[in-house]
Amino acid sequence: MILSSRYQAAIKVTLVNASTNTLLALLKIVVGYFGHSQALIADGVHSFADLVTDTLVLIAARIGDRLPDKDHPYGHRRIETIAAIIISFVLILVALSIAYDTVQHVVHYTVKKPDIFVILVAVFSIIANEGLFRYTLKQGNRIHSELLRTDAWHNRSDVLVSTIVLLSVLGTRFGITYLDSIGALIIAILILKMGLQMTWSSLKELIDTGANKETLTKIMQTIQEVPGVISVHQLRTRSHGGSIFVDVHIQVNPDISVSEGHFIGEQVHIRLVNQCDHIADVTVHIDPEDDETSMPSVHLPDRKKLESLLKTRWKTLPGFVQIRRTTLHYLDGKLRVEIYLPASLAQETEAQHRLEQAYREAVRDVKGISTVTVYYE
Repeated sequence: MILSSRYQAAIKVTLVNASTNTLLALLKIVVGYFGHSQALIADGVHSFADLVTDTLVLIAARIGDRLPDKDHPYGHRRIETIAAIIISFVLILVALSIAYDTVQHVVHYTVKKPDIFVILVAVFSIIANEGLFRYTLKQGNRIHSELLRTDAWHNRSDVLVSTIVLLSVLGTRFGITYLDSIGALIIAILILKMGLQMTWSSLKELIDTGANKETLTKIMQTIQEVPGVISVHQLRTRSHGGSIFVDVHIQVNPDISVSEGHFIGEQVHIRLVNQCDHIADVTVHIDPEDDETSMPSVHLPDRKKLESLLKTRWKTLPGFVQIRRTTLHYLDGKLRVEIYLPASLAQETEAQHRLEQAYREAVRDVKGISTVTVYYE
């Protein structure tokens, strides 16, 4: 099986994160235990939780990388969003566990002064996690992965956590009692806050939250620059695993052909995908008039019903059986009917006028028909 470059990047990032977090977790817990630092032990437990999240990143990235199929026409990127929520829940549980253990330690154990090795490990952890943050965020932005970006900011939170460990240990060594335990509680609060924020961000994507204001403005400007677009309305967007799906109505000249209207819609699609970041797909609705607030023509008869009515009214008129085609325009709640007769029926001006008038008079009382125009070809 050939793996996509997107998934290969996710594998590489995950392996780097997992290896580093394994080393950090072991160092923090061992040194924290023997060096008498509850804050460093809490940070070590947090690093072990990172191993779980790294595994989830890898699994979610693999599943989310699958191509669209019959059951999932928009692809599988939402798997990444769900995994991001699971990662957030893991952070919340870790935070609550650290807070509980810290309180138990304060109540039941005597506070001891942390040794110098705790400080060294805390400094090493700060440097390592800052490196992981920058590397993971760069890769996440490169492949447009919200999951990797979430994991990157998770690493940045680890930098803050290790900084608190360092400060609390230094304070305790200088005689500020219980500062190490206070540091552990602060770590728990920060992790809890990060978990809740990540959960909310991912939930917004699951409920199809639209693109931000800047992106919407660029989308609107790009569409309006396409030749043939008169106006834009009912622009809707939704996030999907780091990508954006666009649904928009554009108004075009009502007298152009269907194929020209379709061509203009294709130009809108191409320009949005090429000029706006992260747009995965665009659905363009072609409108001959602004139907954003109402559908004035929805009550009019369809072609089948109208042709049956016209046949009843026109069957005795000259040239009826030779009508080559009939074009219908549904505009402003009225029907404009155009019929095309053979050029051989074109007679002197007065005769043409009488023939055209006969076609109009035959349907004058038909509700909804505003004009009948006869052409010769």
